[in-house]
Amino acid sequence: MMTLSYHGTPLLAVLVISACTCSGSQVPGEAPLPMARAVTGRVAYEARQPTTSGASAAREVRPARFVSLEVLDASGRTLTSGATDADGRFELAALPGAAQLVVWARVSNSDHDVAVTLDIQGTQTHRLDVPIAGDLSAPLDIVATDGAEGGPAGAFHILDTMLVGLEAAERWTGRQMPPVFVYWGRGITTSWSYYRGEQPAGSGRYALELMGGDPGQQHTTDTDEHDEAIMLHELGHLVMDLISTSSSLTGRHPPGVLVDPGLAWEEAKVSWFAVAARNDPLYQDTIGVEPIGRLRVDRDYSRVNPGPRGIGSEQTAGEVLWDLADGAGGIEDRNDDGVALGPDGVMAALVAMSRVDGSWPCVSSFLRFLIDSGRVGELDLKAMLQRTGQPEDLLPLPGAASWPEDLSLGSVASGAIDGLSDPAPSGGPAHPSTGFDSTRAYRFRLQSPAPIEVRLDISGSGAPADHQDLDLELRSTAGELIGTSRGTGADERILTPPLPAGWYIVHVRDAGNGNRARFGLVVSSR
Repeated sequence: MMTLSYHGTPLLAVLVISACTCSGSQVPGEAPLPMARAVTGRVAYEARQPTTSGASAAREVRPARFVSLEVLDASGRTLTSGATDADGRFELAALPGAAQLVVWARVSNSDHDVAVTLDIQGTQTHRLDVPIAGDLSAPLDIVATDGAEGGPAGAFHILDTMLVGLEAAERWTGRQMPPVFVYWGRGITTSWSYYRGEQPAGSGRYALELMGGDPGQQHTTDTDEHDEAIMLHELGHLVMDLISTSSSLTGRHPPGVLVDPGLAWEEAKVSWFAVAARNDPLYQDTIGVEPIGRLRVDRDYSRVNPGPRGIGSEQTAGEVLWDLADGAGGIEDRNDDGVALGPDGVMAALVAMSRVDGSWPCVSSFLRFLIDSGRVGELDLKAMLQRTGQPEDLLPLPGAASWPEDLSLGSVASGAIDGLSDPAPSGGPAHPSTGFDSTRAYRFRLQSPAPIEVRLDISGSGAPADHQDLDLELRSTAGELIGTSRGTGADERILTPPLPAGWYIVHVRDAGNGNRARFGLVVSSR
């Protein structure tokens, strides 16, 4: 046994420590030179798998691929640096005075730049310190452990999972992803898992945050360092943000609820990315460790899962994407659905659709795009939906009214919001703010630069006490929020300075506390 250090915390781990010792050249009569030691070995980490009772008690040892290494002397000065190979093995040049090996939770090479950090600024990378001592001949055998309430394994599991996703994205698109870091710490990141975008703005470096569990309760609370689907879902937001559309109004999207079709589509795309990158249709999120844990999410994208269906269903859209991709690119077709674009084909279509003028897609408009662009035959796509048990009306007729509803400047759109009725009119539980029945989306085109007015007239008081409170939002087709109106009366308005010519999206939505009201919407240039 020997003691390692993880950010200054002593850790017990079974290792074999070695270094090849070599005598330096010595002039007769002078003091002996320090012995030089070639440092060789292998770095691995412990990973847990999802089970029906939480993360597995059993831990699988996996290689820490391409991680950065540094050899330090007794004063902490860097003597040399390098990285492990695809099997976690390394060999660093013989050096005198080597006293410590630092294993960083970071990959930095010509292909990828990714790190797991202890801070939201991305400056404090997780590290494992290994003392180099003794005159032994066997290589170092370093295993980052995952104990009951701590250990460095989680950082290295996150790091390797990020590599899996980055490698898949580059393989499918031919595009190298930008630098990314993941903010995570056991008992530190306790709120939720997020994609945080470019951090800081303009830096070209992108950030994710992953849950680390409540302090001292990691065995019973929600942690995501061993939930590969969750990690890759958040990375998928980065990938899609850079290469595809962003037709989401953001917000909560719980399982079993029909939500705004753009939100359902964007979340389904990244969940599909998560399962396709692992070549495994199971999407699972654990809470705690077996035998006292559980699964918060348990989906199989190769089949139809229980719950409401349609364009507002995240799981419907994700299942359709899996069936479009499987049968090619190394992904097994488990249900003989008859369409096999492969993940690279699906990604190419997502990229191509994002370049269509005014694109603000959902699963239905994507299916129509596949047909109109000649990627899939209409009969083949209809047959796929039938074979896989998906609703036939997912595929709109050519030229049929689609989501979002197109709105001409000066014309009046009449509609209704219902985030109050439970179950919701479209099926499933009511879900104010982002539910399918509690949002309406409209698209309009500004032919030349002009200031605009968006006016919402609510049939009723518009008051929260009467459950008639509706909000108004204006977005670009990049998903950027341009203006909002969140009053509590019958009249909501957004006035803008001159906007560039182009397409824009208006959302009318439940203010969030369960509201039901009819409305009239007008967009006009001023």
